[in-house]
Amino acid sequence: PLMSRYTWLLDAGHGGIIDGIYQTAGKRSPNFPDGSVLYEGEFNRAVVKQVLKLSRSKFCGDPNIKIIDILDGSREDIPLRQRISIANKIHKEENNCIFVSVHANAFGNGKEFNQAKGGCTFHHYKSSKGKKLAESLQKHLADITPLRDRGIRSNDTWANFYVLRKTHMPAVLSENGFMTNFDDATALLDPGVRRQIAAAHWGMIQEIEKNGL
Repeated sequence: PLMSRYTWLLDAGHGGIIDGIYQTAGKRSPNFPDGSVLYEGEFNRAVVKQVLKLSRSKFCGDPNIKIIDILDGSREDIPLRQRISIANKIHKEENNCIFVSVHANAFGNGKEFNQAKGGCTFHHYKSSKGKKLAESLQKHLADITPLRDRGIRSNDTWANFYVLRKTHMPAVLSENGFMTNFDDATALLDPGVRRQIAAAHWGMIQEIEKNGL
């Protein structure tokens, strides 16, 4: 497009790692046999960073599409209320915004690996535009990544996510595999799989920019 239809607001869920210290309690995988751990906030940031990189790539990017990391690269665990306040403020100024929150899932007590696996995308149950976003993103995730396709879900039946309830714009939340599943968590530590997950999010952005909501 000659001009971006939307302003895309990317939200990397939870905190990152600062001076070797993870900023969020929980939100991590069980310990792998080699002692390594997948930290969700670090994974989320890596995906958002890669989406921004793809958008600027001379091979597959589009400089006309406007994308903003609402955390501006911060690795602090910024409270949900503050994240949504930032997003809604940008939306008020820019008008046509879309909110995309990136996460990894967990099941059980988070202290052991289990069988729940795969990726899904959530939207607000009253948002037809959110549903269209979720369908697009989940399709790309299923096509590009090795994660099992768990389909789309609405927040009334599965999880009452704050970011879907409180944003003043169409919004989706991606749950990219389970940190508590050994195969998924191993994949999420793989830089190649992270690039695939980012490519799926970038594919959704390009598709919606082309066709509109």
